Amino acid sequence: MPINPPVHDRTALLTRIPLLSLSLIIVLAMLLAMSTACRQPTEHVFRGMTMGTVYTVRVAGVSSRAVSGLESEIRGRLEEINASMSLYRPDSVISRFNALESSQSMTVGGDFWNVLRASVLVHELTDGAFDPTVKPLLDLWGFGPGSSFAIGQPPDMDQVRETLEAVGLHLIDSSEPREPRKLHPRVQLDFGGVAKGYAVDALAEVLRQRNLADFLVDIGGDVLVSGRNAGGEPWRIGLSQPDRDMVGNEVLLVLRPKNAAVLTSGDYRQYFHHDGRYFSHVIDPRTGHPLDNGVASVTVIAESAVYADALATGLMVMGADAGLELVESLPDVEALFLIRVSEDQVVDRRSSGFNKVAGMEM
Repeated sequence: MPINPPVHDRTALLTRIPLLSLSLIIVLAMLLAMSTACRQPTEHVFRGMTMGTVYTVRVAGVSSRAVSGLESEIRGRLEEINASMSLYRPDSVISRFNALESSQSMTVGGDFWNVLRASVLVHELTDGAFDPTVKPLLDLWGFGPGSSFAIGQPPDMDQVRETLEAVGLHLIDSSEPREPRKLHPRVQLDFGGVAKGYAVDALAEVLRQRNLADFLVDIGGDVLVSGRNAGGEPWRIGLSQPDRDMVGNEVLLVLRPKNAAVLTSGDYRQYFHHDGRYFSHVIDPRTGHPLDNGVASVTVIAESAVYADALATGLMVMGADAGLELVESLPDVEALFLIRVSEDQVVDRRSSGFNKVAGMEM
């Protein structure tokens, strides 16, 4: 008897094949989506206000778990620094030190002491062009805390000479660790030219303590970068055109440094205009007058932000010739000077290694 082949339900067979294919497609799509998600650049961004400006911290290439609790840690560290160095807080360490009478000393914390010692170092390197005791001069010229940069007219020479008597780091004895002593009743400190850089370094250390390697810290344009961004590329930092009318909004150059701090000091952020002249908030502590040497801004690239911050101010005061000579003598420091040849035109002068360190070499 012939054996008849089994009869299959053709409809059921045709139904099962598409369902099998559809299941396979769904699985493949899920795997592809998971793979794409794994490759998707990740970046965690933390923003806030500190020292009268905006801070931004960007962390790339890690999970949310790796940055859990980081925001509160950042805020806490910034609060510690402000409690030490803010001139807007009468109970801060610096405000209490400034209120001391002559020949009095005060025990200070690590943050204050570290910034004072860094200031002394850069003061010596720049032959006094950087000086954190410039506060009485800033007040005299209308650039002190809470001022409007509109004093009406420059102070007279007698006022400047009298104020200069209370300016100079030699008027503060810092020979005893964490125990600075005032040697003049009117000498006062202002860490405005270095505190943001110190805070940038401090936040970078917070991130390193968490074993984070790819990040950017920016406090009011004072920047430190480490590793790469979420796209695997070097971090990009825009250098502003020193335009007083644009308030530095137009990007002149884009820098791509690696594992470095980039800080700029300029004459276009705070100033007043009187009798056809611009008077910058950058005061030469040796003469008591705002800068008039043609330097519009100085950008410094270095390993340390606090060091770069103080140097940028000191180099502005020194001028391009003396400043570049100093930079060429310092290891791991590069600088770019923008020199104002007219109100709407600048030329640049760079240290020999600036382009390479800034990631600008072709």
